[in-house]
Formats: sequence, C-alpha cells, structure tokens
Amino acid sequence: MALSAAEKTRFFADGYIVVKNLISQDELQTLRRHYEDLALGRVADFPQEYISVRDVEGRADFGLARTEGELEAPMPQGSAHERRGTQVYPRGEEAFAAQRSEPVPDPLDAVMKMNVPSRCHPVFDAFVRDPKIVDVVEDLMGPDIKLYFDQVFAKPPYARANRYHQDSVFWGFFASNFQLTCQIMLDDATRENGCVRFIPGSQDFGLVDWEHLPYMLTEDVLAREVDVPLQAGDATFHHSMTLHCSGPNTTPHRRRGWSLHYVSADTRYIGTPEETERIKNIGCLVGPEPTNGWPLIRGREFPGCV
Repeated sequence: MALSAAEKTRFFADGYIVVKNLISQDELQTLRRHYEDLALGRVADFPQEYISVRDVEGRADFGLARTEGELEAPMPQGSAHERRGTQVYPRGEEAFAAQRSEPVPDPLDAVMKMNVPSRCHPVFDAFVRDPKIVDVVEDLMGPDIKLYFDQVFAKPPYARANRYHQDSVFWGFFASNFQLTCQIMLDDATRENGCVRFIPGSQDFGLVDWEHLPYMLTEDVLAREVDVPLQAGDATFHHSMTLHCSGPNTTPHRRRGWSLHYVSADTRYIGTPEETERIKNIGCLVGPEPTNGWPLIRGREFPGCV
C-alpha cells in the first residue's frame, strides 16, 4: 500500500504514523499460530536462546529492573512519570507489584521477547517482504531496503513499564540516524495493557544519549506525550530517533507486538568487534560478516555497506 502525501507529511512532522488494519484477521491468526510454535519449541531449528523468558517456576520480574538507590532528580509531585536513576518511565505500576511475583501458569506468558523469527520461519520471512509493508517503508525511506532485525515484544501480565528511548541509541554501529520500525500488533494494545507512547516531533531533537535523556525529558516535553491504542492487525511506523516508551500492563493478559526494523541498503556498518560478535550471536546476519550481511528486501546492494 502506498501512503498519501498527507500521511508522509504527518510522519516527518511527528516521527510516526498509524496504519489501521495493515494485516487481515486471517493473517493475524497465522502469525499468532506460528509465533506459538516458535515460543513453545515446536520448531526444531529455531534456537531457544533467541527467546527471552522469565522464571516460570517461581518469581516473575518483567522488563527492566529498577536502578538501585534513590531516584535521582525526581519528577514534580503529581507527574505521570518517574525517574529511576538516569531513566524516565511512565508511572503507575506500584498497585500491582505483588501480583507480578506470582508463579506463571501459562508458558506463553513467560515469553518477553523473541528475536529474528523471520530468519528461521518462512511465514515470518514472507511477511517482512510483503508489499503492503515494504511499500510504506519505501515511501518513507527510499527504494533500497534491508531488514536489520525483527523481534516480537511480549508484555506479559502485570509487566512493568518500558523506559523512554530512541531506537538509534541501540544502533550506533550504523553510520546513519534514520532507520525505520514497523510494529504490527498481534493483540489489542490499550492504555491498560501498556500501549506505545510517542513524543511527536522528538525525532528532531537529535541523538540523545542515556546520560542526558532525563534533562531532555522535561515536563514540558513530556506533556506532548501521546498514547497510541491499537487493535490487533494495526501497525505503527516510527523514525528511529522518535522518543517512545510503553506503560505497564495492568491486566492479567499478555500483549504482543512484532517489530520489523528496516535500514537503507546504502548504510555503512561501523561496529566494534564486540558489537559484531553480539550481532552474530542474536541471529541478525544472513551473511558471515556485517558488510553485505543483512537480507536485501527491495532494491539494490551497495558494495561495502550493510
């Protein structure tokens, strides 16, 4: 599907857009079914180390742990956010902290993240190449497209909030500040179960490292925050420098979204040896090395690039 001129203008103004009903209900059921096959170990050649889980035998601790010690530079009284160390999170998870420590009855509720299902399963591989997705990517990023990575983020029952961040902070090994993420919701995303929140226009702030991010996220900036509830099958496309987070899941039901991270094929890789080893270990590459090592989705290869 191609975007309208108004949709493209909105993306570059806000740093994200919403596409309703990007995939059909039949496609949604197919993805859910194969996700469960991967998560439950029914696919023999899918490495289980690509799946992050919590302890299904006893205690549960979802997401990112609190920073030890007192909160630094606390937010003003009554703020909808809190600082934990140097990070900024949505407030509101204290009321169900005890429930978070209950044993996990359903093994699917133990899964927090699944890396690169597209590298190991033909159904997921077909979706990352689907024209209705890639046409939008081309409209926003250009005709030469590679897939850096894909992952299913699961917010289990009573999961913690996720901190504000820019994706580009995690991808400093790319000599580019513009990558594009498509997140397709596999379940309804509501304010109650931790839908994504964006700060419109924050892609124009530039790259902000973790140490300085709390000073960027003033109350005036946070007042621009937008909750984005979505139905299963809807998707967002966001710029890699757009600040976003998600609230806590205050419900007894999991919420899953599949994130597809695309980069321009003319992007150069500048990673350290340690970063290269980590990328290899989590299954990002289809080639032996990062140079021309990522799958081409559309367009042409560029010698010496990703």
